[in-house]
Amino acid sequence: MKLSSAIFTISIAFAVTGCATAPAPESSASAPVAVSATASEIYNFSQPAPQHLAGGQPKKHEIAALATSGVDAVINLRSHAEMRDIHEAEWTTANQMAYYHIPIAGADGLTKENVQIFHETLQNTSDDTVFMHCASSNRVGAMMALRAAWYQGASTEEALALGEQYGMTSLRKRVEELLSE
Repeated sequence: MKLSSAIFTISIAFAVTGCATAPAPESSASAPVAVSATASEIYNFSQPAPQHLAGGQPKKHEIAALATSGVDAVINLRSHAEMRDIHEAEWTTANQMAYYHIPIAGADGLTKENVQIFHETLQNTSDDTVFMHCASSNRVGAMMALRAAWYQGASTEEALALGEQYGMTSLRKRVEELLSE
């Protein structure tokens, strides 16, 4: 992958998330996207909401299958170090999907700033079908739980249940700590 292409893609992602002036309403679409068999083979794949898909790290052919299934955007929560030899930005944009990289380095990456960027990214893609991932979907679930509590008025119990729907497992304790602060 050309470094300048990746930097441009990542820069666009942060520029878009930084330009939101007012919260966009969540999409009211209710029909789930029909996901191809190949896309559903992504590690820990799930479809917790009609326009939200979640899972672990997709392979190049799985990215193409997501595009064929109607996915409009990919949100990658893996750290820069984890992505060293994975050219996901290139694969995603080559398949005509938007690519957003919000590096979350485990429990320490669960910050208010990162959750705000994640929230704004989801607001900006509220009319799109989005695939969110990390290595296993654990960080996806944690970020969804924190977003629900901090930005959408969910109770702690509701937020934790939502997080588990999106794949939160070992980060639950840290999310509970953050929600009790």
